Formats: sequence, C-alpha cells, structure tokens
Amino acid sequence: MKAPDAKFPNSDDSRQTADMAWRSVSTLTAGMLLYGGLGWLVGRWLGHQAAFMAAGLLLGMVLALYITYARVSAMSRSTTTSDRRNP
Repeated sequence: MKAPDAKFPNSDDSRQTADMAWRSVSTLTAGMLLYGGLGWLVGRWLGHQAAFMAAGLLLGMVLALYITYARVSAMSRSTTTSDRRNP
C-alpha cells in the first residue's frame, strides 16, 4: 500500500539505471576480451603467451573501469543539485 505522500521513481529513471548497469558490464567484458586477445596474440608472436595475456587482461580491465567511471561521472554532473534534492 502506497503512503499518500510517498514518491516513487518513474520508469524512465529505473530504465536509465538499468541501461547504465548493462553498459558497464558490457564495457568491462569487451575491454577484457579485446585487450586479453591482443595480449594473447602478441604473446604467441613473442613467445610469452601467459604473461602478455595477463597484462592485456589487466590493461583491459583498467581502461574499461576508467571509461565506466568517466561515463557515470558525466551522468551525475548532468543532473543539477536541485534534481538530487527532490526525491
């Protein structure tokens, strides 16, 4: 039962949050696959497959986390202070 003065987020807010969550997961997965694959290829070429693949995976995760952080920061900057204070 809804209280008379309760305010619930509209479906657009929850959809935007869900889209951001899936976009973050996709970015992290793509970064690990892309740079892990590149590390694997370079490792096969140079003969140190495990080391280059591990370095590629770590680089991919770091870059994907940075992209996700930058995207979330830009999203939070686009809302004004008054938008965050009104529930």
